[in-house]
Amino acid sequence: MTSGVFRQPLVRNLGTGQCDPMLVSLALPAIILMIAAVAAARALERLMPESLLGLALTFVLSAVLTWALASGLFALLYYWRGASLATTLGEAEGWRHMAGLGLKAAVIWAPLLALTVATAPRRWRHNVW
Repeated sequence: MTSGVFRQPLVRNLGTGQCDPMLVSLALPAIILMIAAVAAARALERLMPESLLGLALTFVLSAVLTWALASGLFALLYYWRGASLATTLGEAEGWRHMAGLGLKAAVIWAPLLALTVATAPRRWRHNVW
């Protein structure tokens, strides 16, 4: 006898032309978060001085920006699933929940952000590391 958890097949809609819910629910947001982390770091490193302090500042500001983008992405995903943004974000609890989700998603975007910032000295034009 199998439990209810294992009754559902892992791959659904294969060959039907429909998008797999697992892809939309997990992989797509993870890919978007990774792209946002790299884009934020690369955009901010152009504005920061080419120094160790500039690297640290780039990491901190990129992390805050990516955290905000991740929180916004989760708010949009909630809206896309049918939740009202006015209801979800109208209260302080909704904002805290979205910020918490963005912070938990740091497991996905923080390592890539750290690698992007760590390789920034290779792209420096004036200073040599």
